[in-house]
Amino acid sequence: MANVSPTERTLDIIELLADHPEGLAVSDIARRLKLPKSIAHRLLSILSDRDFAIQDDVTQHYRLAIRTAALGLRFFGNIGLNEVCQPILNRLAQRTGEFVRVCAAENGELVWIASAQGSSEGLRYDPTMEAGPALHATANGRAWLSTLNEADALAQVRRKGFILPRDYAGSSVTSEQQLSEELRQIKERGYAVSADESVIGITGFAAPIPDREGGPALGCVSVAGPSVRMPQSRGREIMPDLLTAAKELGQIWPIPRFKKLASMPVG
Repeated sequence: MANVSPTERTLDIIELLADHPEGLAVSDIARRLKLPKSIAHRLLSILSDRDFAIQDDVTQHYRLAIRTAALGLRFFGNIGLNEVCQPILNRLAQRTGEFVRVCAAENGELVWIASAQGSSEGLRYDPTMEAGPALHATANGRAWLSTLNEADALAQVRRKGFILPRDYAGSSVTSEQQLSEELRQIKERGYAVSADESVIGITGFAAPIPDREGGPALGCVSVAGPSVRMPQSRGREIMPDLLTAAKELGQIWPIPRFKKLASMPVG
């Protein structure tokens, strides 16, 4: 860790705490990030002094402050993404009766930005909006990769390898050869499918949001629900609505104010 700057370490702490809303002890943070406890404590103190983190008086655990989340909400509010996305997502969720999400491309990653729940009773999929989808192991990730040329798509996945986040059940794609073939099929049909991969018992269909200027997709929109009611035949039923939503999002996406976020380093 000698070559990692304090700024990078601070960002690592913020990312870690984002996945643990209940908070973590200093010792846990230091262990998970392989930091000396003294350095972890000093960086947490800085975050606390600036009101980006809070230490619980009883447990002494640190968690992110509302101020940190508010910055993200303020950012999305300023670029207008929530306003343009939500009505389309609400309509898609109502028509399909399933969970709908949209993610945006940001520096070679996908970031969740909005969602809508269409199921009001019985079995339903209602995940938290945490880290964005793994590129090779989800319908959203593969749908976005399919809009890149093959070399760039493989380069994006090589950055992290075919390693799954700790909470993923598995992936049907485990090699570059498999990925290349899958992306060719997605490009031909215009959408991607993921069944029992990130979550056992959940199937998702995703379509890329086209860039009006002809570049890689700006993000993806997806419909997901329990696999028992999301077979391939159900996918064919919802596909017209899903593809229409993706097209509508591409037509109204605020490209001039958000274009830079879709750029992707491949080096």
